[in-house]
Amino acid sequence: MKFLIDSCISGFAVKALRNSGFNVVWIPEIGKDPGDDAIIKKAFDERLILVTADKDFGELVYVFNRPHHTIIRLVDIPAKEQGKILIRLIETHSHILDKKALITIDRYRVRIRLIEEDV
Repeated sequence: MKFLIDSCISGFAVKALRNSGFNVVWIPEIGKDPGDDAIIKKAFDERLILVTADKDFGELVYVFNRPHHTIIRLVDIPAKEQGKILIRLIETHSHILDKKALITIDRYRVRIRLIEEDV
């Protein structure tokens, strides 16, 4: 599994994923934040799971129909907890992460919406 981590996600999450053996690209390490359109395109083109706290990606998907791979949105998760939350999600839902899904995680629940492919 490969991840693209948005600049709004902590380095703790990046470290936790890397320490668990995952391939991680973190936006702050590759330069200036290119903006949401470029980020969602990179994630789609390179089949990276996008991890963000930014709700604007939902608008890009639902309003502007941007192509996307799985997007995980962390809502109000403290920086030091983000990595543990992501690792737990991978352990329990890895079979879904390779599909086209929108996943929202807050302190109390995980919401998963699988996106049907156009036929």
